[in-house]
Amino acid sequence: MSRLMPAWRHACLLVAGTLVVTGCGSEGASSGSAVIRSQRSALQQGADLVITELRAPDAARPGEAFTVTAKVCNRGTVSSPPAEAAIVISTQATLDAPTSGPIPPTQARVGQALVPSLDAGRCVLVRTQASAQRPPDAFAPGQPLYVGAIVDPSASIPELREDNNTHVAGRMGVGDGPDLVVTEVTGPTSFQQGFTSPLSVTVCNVGTERAPEVRGDVLLSTRPSVTPPPQMPDVVTEVPVIHFDAAGLDAGRCVTLSKEGSAIAPTSWQPNTPLYLGARVEEPRFVPELRTDNNTFVMGLVGLGNGPDLVVRSLKAAANVAPGMHFPVEATVCNVGTADLGGSARLQLALSSESAVVFPALPEPFDSRTQVPVGSANVSVLSAGQCKTLTVDAIASRPQEAGPYQALTLGAVIDANRTVPELREDNNVFTQGLVGVGFDADLVITDVKAPANLRDGQSFTASYTVCNVGLSPASSTGVAMYLSVDAAPPAVAPWQSQGPLPGYAFLGRSSINTDLTPGQCTTQSGTFQALRPMELGPLPLSSTLNLSAVMDGPPDARTDNNGFAVGPVGVGFGPDLVVTELQGPASARPWNTFTSTVKVCNVGTQPTPGTSQVAVYLGTGNTLPAPLAQSGSPPSPDGTVALVGTVSVPSLGEGACVTQSLTGRATRPEQATPLQPLYLGAVVDPGVAQQELREDNNTFVAGLMGVGEAPDLVVTGLTFPDTVAPMEPFTATARLCNAGTEGSSIVPMMFVVSTEANWTRPPPGTPFPSMDQHMAGMTNAPSLQAGQCQDVPVTLHANRPWSAPVDAPLYLSAVLDPFQDQLDLRRDNNVSPGRRLGVGTGPDLVITSLTGPVSAFGPLDLGVTVCNLGAEAAPGTRLTLHLLTKPSLTLPAPNVPVPLEELLGEATLPPVAAHACVTQTVNAFISGAGIGMPGTQTFFLGASVDRAQDLPEVREDNNTFVGPRIGVGFAADVVITAMGGPDQVQPWAAMQVPVTVCNQGTMLAPPHSVDLLLSTVATLPASAVQGEPVESPTLSRLGSVQVPPLAVGECVSVEGSVNAIPPQAAQPGAALYLGASARLYDSELRKDNNGFVRGTLTVSNTP
Repeated sequence: MSRLMPAWRHACLLVAGTLVVTGCGSEGASSGSAVIRSQRSALQQGADLVITELRAPDAARPGEAFTVTAKVCNRGTVSSPPAEAAIVISTQATLDAPTSGPIPPTQARVGQALVPSLDAGRCVLVRTQASAQRPPDAFAPGQPLYVGAIVDPSASIPELREDNNTHVAGRMGVGDGPDLVVTEVTGPTSFQQGFTSPLSVTVCNVGTERAPEVRGDVLLSTRPSVTPPPQMPDVVTEVPVIHFDAAGLDAGRCVTLSKEGSAIAPTSWQPNTPLYLGARVEEPRFVPELRTDNNTFVMGLVGLGNGPDLVVRSLKAAANVAPGMHFPVEATVCNVGTADLGGSARLQLALSSESAVVFPALPEPFDSRTQVPVGSANVSVLSAGQCKTLTVDAIASRPQEAGPYQALTLGAVIDANRTVPELREDNNVFTQGLVGVGFDADLVITDVKAPANLRDGQSFTASYTVCNVGLSPASSTGVAMYLSVDAAPPAVAPWQSQGPLPGYAFLGRSSINTDLTPGQCTTQSGTFQALRPMELGPLPLSSTLNLSAVMDGPPDARTDNNGFAVGPVGVGFGPDLVVTELQGPASARPWNTFTSTVKVCNVGTQPTPGTSQVAVYLGTGNTLPAPLAQSGSPPSPDGTVALVGTVSVPSLGEGACVTQSLTGRATRPEQATPLQPLYLGAVVDPGVAQQELREDNNTFVAGLMGVGEAPDLVVTGLTFPDTVAPMEPFTATARLCNAGTEGSSIVPMMFVVSTEANWTRPPPGTPFPSMDQHMAGMTNAPSLQAGQCQDVPVTLHANRPWSAPVDAPLYLSAVLDPFQDQLDLRRDNNVSPGRRLGVGTGPDLVITSLTGPVSAFGPLDLGVTVCNLGAEAAPGTRLTLHLLTKPSLTLPAPNVPVPLEELLGEATLPPVAAHACVTQTVNAFISGAGIGMPGTQTFFLGASVDRAQDLPEVREDNNTFVGPRIGVGFAADVVITAMGGPDQVQPWAAMQVPVTVCNQGTMLAPPHSVDLLLSTVATLPASAVQGEPVESPTLSRLGSVQVPPLAVGECVSVEGSVNAIPPQAAQPGAALYLGASARLYDSELRKDNNGFVRGTLTVSNTP
């Protein structure tokens, strides 16, 4: 039997089920190889089980349980029967092919997973529990151990091949000790020699014991590796940039260390070639690590020198385009180099039948049998660090080797003509993703809302949104939901499957009996049943699985986008504590006390058995470590977090929440630099005292907070006209606040017009404003006491930056202390977020309001107000009214007509003078095209002005408007418009509650009931809002009142006598909310408006 050789010894490529070996001789082959070859030749048809992935922790204590995830595939020609996969810890880096003999002493079988029957070509992801053990031959302390797996370990299943049933994931530490690894290095994309740059490195202790210290280096290397410690780096190939050190690090914790470093090139470096940015961490002194082979890390390539470096950051296009037709592509190009791009560079778009767009080396042509150019544009004058977004006109074409219905890969190349000398030439290609090329329908799931935790075997309600992003109407379909270990939805559509999908538990299907025209969406809900995949076997009663949804209906031309990953959910019976809100002051003095409020909820399926704790921290990073079961107490300080304090959380019922106040001292973490902004965060149940359905969602980070003795000036609001003429004076008002701990002095406040909405102030000494910015004016910000705010008016003169493209959007921002002369607690908030500003001399039409009936079918009157914000009058312009199925409206290309099912009507506006408005009533008509059964679709009113872009305007991006919801069709629409009752009542006491119910639909509403509810939260669950039966611990159904038939437009007031029964999740002294839900079982135009919450109701024995 042949051995699987480690990756560093041979290069082996597995392609389409065939093992293609380069440089793999007979070395290491066992005496059974000839026997296996002869058996394989005899088996022309058969299964072939292989393990392609294996995930396990880096270390575990002897006897400690750990989770292993394995991906098993059948690369054979027929289905495989159910099998087992043995989890192995071995002293060897390779595993022998399975035999029926005894387990060799080099191995310890530590667990097993059940593998279901697999059709040929199918894979399954399985998860199981293992127990860490050392093999009998593992005598020496620190001896390398490897974790692997063997499928069909007893060789009981005849296979095409028996020599490929093993897989080794890599080294694993089994014992007591630390294990330090570098997981991330961040820094600039390009360095300038001799200049300092900010760098950060993240080190994690993946071992089982605390590391007493953390020491290491960040390096630049000419090789894709760095020298492991304790060897000294060779300056010929690598040079240290920074040295880092920190206090000890608990097992399971990570620390991110930041520092300024100066880049120096290794002596063998050649200019205009990239370098590798990497790091290494040293073994702690006096304490041996479990492993030392994993102490180095390489993040990737960076540029070095003085020059531009152009990259494509993103591409945006329609999901499907018509063959041979024009389509717009929004491209964002950035200069991540150290010098400006003074000329221009060519941006080339391409569609490829392969998984990535390529930029072939000269003299190979860009066009090939698998790739075609579809559009191009010039990108000019790009400052270092600047990005530009431009729209490129493309034409949909298919490469010669593309299949008839194959979705194509969209990508781009910058500097396609190779005319710009760059720091790096290896990063000019960008691949975005797939685009459909055809006229078919294409249904996709865009959103799913489901409970955070599910009970085994019990039903639950989930809502989903399905959109047709194709170019043809789509008929009725459905949505199927699954639970699995795999985070990805099943790749095989349910209609293609001949039976259960291995690894995926089918939870049910919800039908969609609504036709969807191109661009239409529908949001519906269905009932599903929570089931675990059968392959999981004896896992703990409560566990975390992944929920996914898949389109289940007539097949689309595209099936690559039929799935939607909802995310992890807890499955089982137990509590699940989460922090949902955390509020604190904007700043605090060091060591002074401050008060924060934290809201904790139990989103699990059972009450918490007792009290717990929530801890509040100040940290240098925007994440907090999850609680560790072995700690039994809040995390010990690791230099990046400082404990503010803890507060008790009472026992919480299912769905219950509680808000607690905590007062503690503002202590700066050891690793925090002076005046560094800190993140305020919280961890619930930090000592893992509660056994929860999920332990991965116990942390919450609210945001930045200043800790120090200094002012903190911030612009919290900036108002100005939407459109101004170039260099004409206009007034802007900045809302200025001092969120710091000390009074501020008078500092400059600059107003900048930029092509970017969000940007940061350049470091001192850098030219400011840059070429893509224009200074519109400056004033002095007044001195303010801590906590004081003041409105500051200023007269500005705006103009388009000289390097800004004509069609580039512009934004106005306020910059405080632009020259950084004043001490400030936070400098990250000194530039206000940019707001769109039109700069030009033409008209600028915007729609400011759209009114209409709450429900309709056929003719209807709509009121529209259009204003001209520009400096010139606008002639009579076309106004278009839309019926939308989602609250957004994007104008199609000027020559593309509005779909019939979307068009409500058009009218011509009268001329609109500069800075004037006109209101017009338009006769519209709902044709009924694309309208499904009542209540199955969501509709909004919409309007657009100058849809064909016949009128040149200062801004073309603000010509659409989305109005209110509207019910469409022939059905009733019952809503609760008012609700009375007392403000306070004793528990269980009787009370009278009047309710006003109206029918705002288009048909008679039959008799129905209204449930009176008492809730622990101010919003009702979706089921209650939709008038469905309610079963929730946050709700108490007090009773119901009967409502007589209601004619169209009729209202009635009814009154019910009920008792104030607190919900199961109610907390003593907490506010409760009185609400109601109309339960009409007939079809309605809208089901989302059947709920009503009056406000708080005090339920207490205390007067």
